[in-house]
Amino acid sequence: MTTITHASGTIVPVVVDGYEAAIEARSLVHVILGRTDPDITLRPAGLRTGTLSLVFDSRAAAWAAVAALSIPQVLTLTDADVPEVGMSFVVAGGALVPRLDDETRSVWTVAVPFQEVLS
Repeated sequence: MTTITHASGTIVPVVVDGYEAAIEARSLVHVILGRTDPDITLRPAGLRTGTLSLVFDSRAAAWAAVAALSIPQVLTLTDADVPEVGMSFVVAGGALVPRLDDETRSVWTVAVPFQEVLS
């Protein structure tokens, strides 16, 4: 079960239907004219950025999640079944996108752009 904890409570989607993250490589390669080997500047990789797709079984639950996710704050994602997705994050780098499922017309999804942060 996935839980997102925020300042005034929790968000518990029915399922996380999608998780996509990118980790920016920050090391730099400097090409030096007249040399075959470049100089390099080693830097640590960035924190995860990406999008979560949360599924809710009611309109009220989806819009309550959108309201909580719209407040500027640090949130905490935990999932006992997939601990690798656990993180502290902020909503950033895009738009919250609530969407009514075209087929069922009763299930809602919310796309959440995230930036992992150190807590």
